[in-house]
Amino acid sequence: MKTAWYLGHSENQISDRAILVGDPDRIDRIAELLAEPKFLPPKRGLRTVVGNYNNTEVTVVAFGMGSPIATIVLHELADLGTKIFLRIGTAMHFPPAVPGNYLISENAVSFEGTSSSYYDGKIPVDADKNFVKKLMKTADKLNQKALSGTFATFDAFYRDMFSMDEDGKTRVSKIRKKLINDAVLATDMETSALLAAAKALKVDAATLCLGTVCGISQKKLDAISLKNLEKVMFEIALKAITSD
Repeated sequence: MKTAWYLGHSENQISDRAILVGDPDRIDRIAELLAEPKFLPPKRGLRTVVGNYNNTEVTVVAFGMGSPIATIVLHELADLGTKIFLRIGTAMHFPPAVPGNYLISENAVSFEGTSSSYYDGKIPVDADKNFVKKLMKTADKLNQKALSGTFATFDAFYRDMFSMDEDGKTRVSKIRKKLINDAVLATDMETSALLAAAKALKVDAATLCLGTVCGISQKKLDAISLKNLEKVMFEIALKAITSD
């Protein structure tokens, strides 16, 4: 029986569909929505819960932050038999998105170092089209505003996405202009790598994020709105990934 090197899980412990989250604390909050949740032993800080939603088993894993570890988690789960992946979390957004919109990846461009190890095909790399349609349809049924478009993925958060000092402001400003010119909808630190790995491993993948930071003003969504909208994001994710 196969056992994953970093996750430590075996193939009989995980399901054929998985939600990948960054923040480990989200594991507990998503578990509250699952029937018969089972927490698997964490390894290297990677937390996992498996449970049922809509009479379908779902695996939820927290990878932390960044493309390298996110793709390790996807790769190990794919090797164990998982076929469908949804990365959920937060993202920086650009017009026409506004704070609190749900953002869905049609495709993604890479400014990170992991994708090229998996994929050298057409750029931007596409998300699974049927899965994207399912996510959009699910959000609409829940009367939620969702936009689909291009994600751009970076490694250096404080140098490429959010400025912390004067040097960062100059660099981020140049990148921001390019992203707006290229009609990028959102930026994050994982999507392009996950989509590239999914292509190479012949599994389906997409991203669903809550827009929490304006890419132009860098203003953040307030904590109360984030908490409430995150719950809806979980519902969209679970309904979409368990629907036929």
